[in-house]
Amino acid sequence: DHPDLNSGFAVLVRIAYEQFPYQMSVFEEVSRLEAFFTGYSERKTLEVITPTSLEDLLGAPLRQAVGAAMILHGSAHANSGFFDPAWMDQQNFAEILTIVPRREVVSVIESVFTSTFDQFVRLTGEMPSLPFLDRYTVNPLTARPLLTMPDGRLLAPIPQLILWKLSPLELYYLGIKRWGQPCARDMGELLEDYVVRQLQLRPGVTVFPEIEYRSHRNVLKSVDWIVVFDDLVLLVEAKATRVPAPARAGTNTVTDCYQGTLGKAFEQINRTYRAIRAGTPEFAKVPTDRPMLGLVATLDPWYMANSFARQFLPETDVPTMVASVREVEALVAIGQRQSAGALLAEIMADDGDRRTWELESSLAQVSVPGDRNPLLHRAWRQYPFGSRTRRRLPPRPGRGTRVPAGTPAHSRDHVTEYRGVPWAHANWLGGGACRQGRVGVGRGGTGRRFRFDGGRLGDGRQ
Repeated sequence: DHPDLNSGFAVLVRIAYEQFPYQMSVFEEVSRLEAFFTGYSERKTLEVITPTSLEDLLGAPLRQAVGAAMILHGSAHANSGFFDPAWMDQQNFAEILTIVPRREVVSVIESVFTSTFDQFVRLTGEMPSLPFLDRYTVNPLTARPLLTMPDGRLLAPIPQLILWKLSPLELYYLGIKRWGQPCARDMGELLEDYVVRQLQLRPGVTVFPEIEYRSHRNVLKSVDWIVVFDDLVLLVEAKATRVPAPARAGTNTVTDCYQGTLGKAFEQINRTYRAIRAGTPEFAKVPTDRPMLGLVATLDPWYMANSFARQFLPETDVPTMVASVREVEALVAIGQRQSAGALLAEIMADDGDRRTWELESSLAQVSVPGDRNPLLHRAWRQYPFGSRTRRRLPPRPGRGTRVPAGTPAHSRDHVTEYRGVPWAHANWLGGGACRQGRVGVGRGGTGRRFRFDGGRLGDGRQ
């Protein structure tokens, strides 16, 4: 009765958005928060997003807010989803609270994470209605991951959502609720800036920002960035617009949604390419002696955009892919040891089918364990518990996971920061062994503690 809900594209989109986000490592999402906001080049004055306004939004300075989230997640993981604020009175919390003070932990909980049962019911009612697709209704826990129990304890039904909440993807909605459309414009500017900072990590890259040019009597604008590699010119258009909940569920709005955001980006790439090829004076410095490709860089993953969605998106004059910012980060990580331009050209070759894949799937074929993104790596080290040099707690003999002898330093970091989910690191790798700290999260006075080994959370009892 509803063929628009049963198309192959709609079905695959709703399955992708239901399942894929929960399969992602949280490291990139949390690290991106620091790199995205704190690393902004300030090339333009933002309307509402500043360090002060972010602190007001989160309840603490950004880095301390992440530290508080790490404590909450680690505690929930080790205690069947629970965190009791009263645990912070225990002596075994004293060292942790010297890094992230109690007042900031409490403030972040109240500002970002917790809701009462009545508030949870109201949140549920505010979620968009999806006729015939109730299963795909947005989970209100993505807005407030912790529930306040009658006895004052906090329950995280899905602990993974605690750290996800402090990602640019989720703060987008928190900011929109607080500041409205000015926040959306700021996020667009921040995304443009972040994408080009990533692509500039490769030596020898030349970047041209958005260019105004005349076409007959009209003044037009180019793509956001023209990135010139030794072997490639990349036309980059950034889109911070998130995929709305009805489109994620594959409703009859999904086609219009993809056309409205990605279609405009494709047309912008086409116009810029044609202006360059036509010899428009404003583009005189852009080389025309090498291949050109198009890249639409998005804050949100737009699943199926390189395959099924192409049937209703504009044709492009140059090979073009849609890639989430997460995929751009992965490309740059691989690009530290080989040409990112040559890799993109190979993936987008006319005679291959990888141009129809998600970029992440193509990159997975050539990635190696030592690949790491420099911006994310540096960002992670700025967080409480994120740096192995910021604070060293004494090792405890007989406990901890040993890194195999001879493992290169960069591979150790990869194990810590890229495999599994890198939780609140209270251990630092040194001398080939993990130094471990303890975060007391007593449950019912049992003295149960958890520890972090090699980037994976382990549970120890005393």
